[in-house]
Amino acid sequence: MTSIDLLKDVVKSLDGLPDLKKEIVSINKTFQFNVSDGSPFYVHAGDGEVAVNEGTKTPSAATIIASEQVLTDLFTGKLDGVQAFMQGKLKISGDIFSVQKLSSSILKARK
Repeated sequence: MTSIDLLKDVVKSLDGLPDLKKEIVSINKTFQFNVSDGSPFYVHAGDGEVAVNEGTKTPSAATIIASEQVLTDLFTGKLDGVQAFMQGKLKISGDIFSVQKLSSSILKARK
């Protein structure tokens, strides 16, 4: 399963988790994911919904660059985001605090 598929599953699960969905929607930002060995995608949280789409979206609050494996490991909880960032496996430009909030919410939804 690819990282975008994992995120789409998380978004589907949010219908059963209204408080968490509200938390993610409140971020009200778009996040661009540039997959170094795959296709780019973006997550938009706001306007009452959370959407995952293929392609690029500008402007975005932050751009996240990583390999497919690193993103998959992050979204499944096998890899800590801060550790990946410090090791250079994950690059973030823009609003890093909103990225941390999104990442934390994704992990809560996966549980």
